Amino acid sequence: MAEADRTPDSGGTTAGEAEDFFAELTASLDTALSANNTLGLIDIDQRGEGNSWETYLVTAEWTAGADRRSATYAVKRQPVSGIIDDYDVDREVALLQAADRAGMRVPAVLAHRGERDGERGFFVMEKVPGIIPMPHNVSRLIPDAAVRADLGRQVAREMARLHSADPASMGLDMLGPVPDGADTGRIENDKWARAYREVADIPIPVLDLACAWLDHRADTVSGRVSLVHNDFRIGNLVIEDGSISGVLDWETAHFSDPVADIAWFAQRTSRGRSPLLCKLIELEPFLDEYERAGGWRPSSETLTWWSVQSLVKTAVGCLQAVDVYKRGDRDELRYSNMAHSVYYSVGWLTTMLREGEWGH
Repeated sequence: MAEADRTPDSGGTTAGEAEDFFAELTASLDTALSANNTLGLIDIDQRGEGNSWETYLVTAEWTAGADRRSATYAVKRQPVSGIIDDYDVDREVALLQAADRAGMRVPAVLAHRGERDGERGFFVMEKVPGIIPMPHNVSRLIPDAAVRADLGRQVAREMARLHSADPASMGLDMLGPVPDGADTGRIENDKWARAYREVADIPIPVLDLACAWLDHRADTVSGRVSLVHNDFRIGNLVIEDGSISGVLDWETAHFSDPVADIAWFAQRTSRGRSPLLCKLIELEPFLDEYERAGGWRPSSETLTWWSVQSLVKTAVGCLQAVDVYKRGDRDELRYSNMAHSVYYSVGWLTTMLREGEWGH
């Protein structure tokens, strides 16, 4: 394997394990690209974005006929530990392939291997061209408000496209049975209330109240079921020339109420006091576009239920990250710092309660 600059791994991997991983990665790419043992990795950059997979950008160089070629690829590797319970390579690859069949803009997978004999799995994707704005910098990276609003409409259309796919025909048996539409709220609230009890050192009253209210109002869901991306927002969208070129990070996608995706995109923690969802577009124009593309529109009551649930989920996810740090599974300070982020969700839940948006 060619020598490469390597960012030290912070996920508990020894130098020998890293060498073995990069050697296998090189061989996998060589096979996928039919490089006939000419491929080497000339640059390896471990990325710090995200809180789930161990992520790399790798640049490979190989010979094809008389030409010497190079390209950069995105690599996701199972972490030693993380916020979600199971980082399943085969599941994520199946989700990407199903999303592609549904017409979504997702990166193509070149190679993958699931966990084997204690060795963490990984998959290699094409690097989607474009930038990945975050809520805090999208207005700076895309200063034209009209362009941002158009991106918001694109998000609505892409969501509607995903939510229009028939769950039974998507080839995603590994996700388990498709739930009854009336049960999606109960299933989701039970999951996150249980996770909250597992990781909270002390009770947080507004989370206790929110979980109880969500349970009491669980019949407010839309009754629809689709594949829900579960993190459809700025930060997981690649943008090129004012258009969405890729939708990333499908690891928590599951069958549920499609309104969950809309509420997540509209969440206050991604926009603060701005009326613009993810700093892109106001709610009503977004719903107008979603309705035009998908043929239906969620009720305000259903959207409120999922908005409260999304804030509970965010708060509990942050508590789970802190728990990972406390256990010593990941020594990255960003996991510890997510204790601070709990209060954004708790603060918005409290504000919404005080303003009468939920709790009755």
